[in-house]
Amino acid sequence: MAACCAVAVIVCGVVITKPIVETNSLEFKDATCTTTQSYLTGEQIGCSCGDKCSSRFPCLRMTVTYVPTNTNNASSVAGVLFDTEQRLNSDGDNAENRQCVTAPCERSESSNLAQVLNFNDTYAPGQSYTCLYHPDNPTKVLKTRLFTWDAMFHSMLWTSIGFAIFTILAIYCLYQCKQARSKVSSIPVTVPPAVPGAQPGYFLTQPPAYSAGGGQPLEMHPPPQDLYSSEKSGYTYN
Repeated sequence: MAACCAVAVIVCGVVITKPIVETNSLEFKDATCTTTQSYLTGEQIGCSCGDKCSSRFPCLRMTVTYVPTNTNNASSVAGVLFDTEQRLNSDGDNAENRQCVTAPCERSESSNLAQVLNFNDTYAPGQSYTCLYHPDNPTKVLKTRLFTWDAMFHSMLWTSIGFAIFTILAIYCLYQCKQARSKVSSIPVTVPPAVPGAQPGYFLTQPPAYSAGGGQPLEMHPPPQDLYSSEKSGYTYN
C-alpha cells in the first residue's frame, strides 16, 4: 500500500503539479476574450490513445483579443488560445502551424475531427467568453484552468499523508518482528541427556537375559505333550 501511495504522489506530481509549475497557471488572471480568427493549419498531429493505440487529430489554431483586468487605460491585447494549461505547456512554444487550441485523441480519427470542428463552432470568430491570461506572458491565453490551487494542494497532501502513514506502519511492523525474533532467540533451550547405549539411527541394544539368583539363566522346558485325555471326561493332568 505504501508503494501505491508513492506511485500516486509521483503521478500527481507529473500530471498536476508539473503543468501548474511550468505554466504558472495559478498566476493567470481572469479576462473576457473574443475570438478573432480560427483556422485549420493543415497539420495532422499524432497522439497516443492508449496501449498499442495511436491516432491523429487536425490542428486548429485560434487567436483572440482581450482587455487585461485591474489595469488603468489598458488596451486590447492579442493572443493565442489554448484550452488548458496542458496544451499551453505542450504547444505554447511550437511553430504557429502546430499551436493547437485543443487535442482530442480518440481511436477514431473522424471522432477527433468532429470534436475539433465542434470546438471551432462553439468559440467561433466573434464569440466572447471568459478566459485567463498571464501578466508576464500576455500573448498565451487559456480557455480553462484545468488544475486549481486546491486541486494541487489536496492531491499532494492526501497522497503524501497516505504514504507517510503506511511507511510508519511498515517500519513499526518490522520493528515488532525484530523484537519477537529477539525474544525467541533469547529463550534457553534444554538439551536432554544422551541415553546410554543409544546411537543416532540405531536401535537400543538387547537387554541381558533374566537369570536366577545363582547367576545362571533359567532353562526353557518344552510343554507336556498329553495334557488332555480323550478317554476321560474333564481334564487330566500328568
